[in-house]
Amino acid sequence: MISLLLAATSMSDVTAFASPATPFTEIVPLKASMLTKSWQGLLLDVDQKVGIVPDELTGGTGVGVKRFGPELARRTLCKRQFERCYEATFAIATADKTDDATAKRGAIPLLLIDGKARGPGCKTFASISSPATIALVEQGSDDDEWSVLMLIVNPTERNIDAIVAAERTMLQQLCALATSSCVVRVLDKAQETMAGDAEALGLTPMPVDVEHADDSDSTATVW
Repeated sequence: MISLLLAATSMSDVTAFASPATPFTEIVPLKASMLTKSWQGLLLDVDQKVGIVPDELTGGTGVGVKRFGPELARRTLCKRQFERCYEATFAIATADKTDDATAKRGAIPLLLIDGKARGPGCKTFASISSPATIALVEQGSDDDEWSVLMLIVNPTERNIDAIVAAERTMLQQLCALATSSCVVRVLDKAQETMAGDAEALGLTPMPVDVEHADDSDSTATVW
């Protein structure tokens, strides 16, 4: 497992992203699943259209079709991530309607990650600025660590710089919401679908605590 840990460089840097100008809120899992479902359809539609993509030859940007451009690999992963996000949030919403929501959440297959049941501590957050983003986050029982399991961006946005800015904003908003002693971890399956690289998102590698590592290949990254 590869994961990324996030930590703000300063509270002033973080709180700037939690201002009214950038609406950010927790949303119920059912609403997140419905929004994700609608985005799945938009993703398929947008991938047939021309958009702004990086030009590897000039270092600038150019016009190209997403499914054939340098975004191909990430967009392919995004398609599966949208499916997983919908399935996970809908399963959480369904579990919450039962008498034993915690047990049902803990049995959701998609949220059994690295031998740990992530479902019981999951919450969904949305940043409704343009482009909008949704994050599925597991909050630790002691609230000392949050894990970003999935992060998706409205697929109608095709400008890479705008997508990266939206991803970074979501991560910084989560840091602002977390307590000062809490770390925010981004799991590998979430990070691999992001448009921003480690530098753009403010991520720095660091080893995982061996006592809590699920396998010897685990690594982490810190904000």
